[in-house]
Amino acid sequence: MNKVTQKRVNNGFTLIEMIGVLAIIGILSAIVAPRVIESIRDAKVTSAIGSVNSAKSAALSYYQRYDRFPEDGTLATIVDYRTDPTGSTTISGGDADFGDLLVRQEQLLEAERTPIGDDTNGKEWAVGCATLAAGGNLSAGGGTATGYGTAPFAFKSAGRASRIVYFFMPNLTTQEAAALATKVNGPFPNTVMGDLSVIGESLTGGGGNPLNNIDGANAWFTDNGDSTYDAFLYVAHQ
Repeated sequence: MNKVTQKRVNNGFTLIEMIGVLAIIGILSAIVAPRVIESIRDAKVTSAIGSVNSAKSAALSYYQRYDRFPEDGTLATIVDYRTDPTGSTTISGGDADFGDLLVRQEQLLEAERTPIGDDTNGKEWAVGCATLAAGGNLSAGGGTATGYGTAPFAFKSAGRASRIVYFFMPNLTTQEAAALATKVNGPFPNTVMGDLSVIGESLTGGGGNPLNNIDGANAWFTDNGDSTYDAFLYVAHQ
């Protein structure tokens, strides 16, 4: 009589197999996670540039209507025609800027938002309009860029225009500032490598002079001294 030996089949994992699977997952996570984070940051920077483009469209539409850009400091009182077409209800404030006018009065810009950076003095962004003489300043939301109108800080698309509309983004991280600089001012020559070098191409104020590898810029950065940067981006000029 033959004896049949039945072997018990074990469908589970051994300890060595579990360790191998966990090791593979760890390796994949180490490779994929940084790319995911970079992709998310890139999407936020792209969205921020979209906000600048929206402000540009609104500013140009305003200029077509009124043949001028009103300077910040002349907008202490803004009429909100959405709540009162007669103009008897106003929104006042000495810090009112051109962006407030575009959003509240003309309804040409639905909102001003940027998913990058952090607020300064309660402002996460600002669209400003400044009349500039040589050596004048751009100031918005508590941030200031000095030396505008003199080398090396001048918006490439504005030339030597005396009135500039610009978008202010405060407290960008090094990675955010570098990504923004690459998208707006790039591509850069092969000699520019690394985030700090990319930012350095359009650094002004206390951060030093550019490396002079690019011919002008439409995004300029000031170094806050704590690994964050304020960005000033070109919108329009007259």
